[in-house]
Amino acid sequence: MESDKKNLPQETVHVEVKKDDPTVLAPQKRTFVYSLAVCLMWVFFKLVYFMKFEGRENIEKGKNVVLMGNHQCMLDPICLALCVPDREIHFMGKKELWNNKILGWLFTKVHGFPVDRGNVDMAAIRTAMGILKEGNTLGIFPEGTRSKVGHMLPLLSGASMLGFKSGCDIVPVYIDGNYKPFRRITVRVGKPIDMQQIKKEFSGKTALDEITRRMEASFAQLSGGKSLPPAEGGTEE
Repeated sequence: MESDKKNLPQETVHVEVKKDDPTVLAPQKRTFVYSLAVCLMWVFFKLVYFMKFEGRENIEKGKNVVLMGNHQCMLDPICLALCVPDREIHFMGKKELWNNKILGWLFTKVHGFPVDRGNVDMAAIRTAMGILKEGNTLGIFPEGTRSKVGHMLPLLSGASMLGFKSGCDIVPVYIDGNYKPFRRITVRVGKPIDMQQIKKEFSGKTALDEITRRMEASFAQLSGGKSLPPAEGGTEE
């Protein structure tokens, strides 16, 4: 992991933490590469995937959150970015993406930072917490990897921990579509999972389990049940 850090731009492994309320969205500083990428992808997704959004009003303007989406394709982060035009999203990405210098430079410019999925990556966790404490929005895919089985994989507890520790509400986002050209992709944004309410009622592992349970329920509702594995004895599509 140390060797990986040395090969990455310094900004990907260090985030200055401020002491203000992390649940308040920080003033947004627009960056050229991120803004250009979002504009180009907006046009592309509208023309090729007839992109449609539902529930974007659930992401309160001026309030910082953790966006958590289902993960089936490398294009999923773009869907999350496009559903919140008032802010620039910071994303975790598998460290292998930075092995290519050009891609690594691009991912860094659009606020990506690496995570070692095979180990407990404390550097990535500190970076994610720093981003949230700075008042910047974090995008994460709680399954940990792309699902290729037609439904969502079990959610990892680390995603719940980031929301609980930061105090930022978690907003589930379900991306419905298979990225086939000229087939509609619908991005459904769920209601926030209130971290302050969770903290009043639960603590420790019980709190993380409750957050995960609520996320699973929200994904099931947003997807019309598509996020759930088939019943025992059933067949997958």
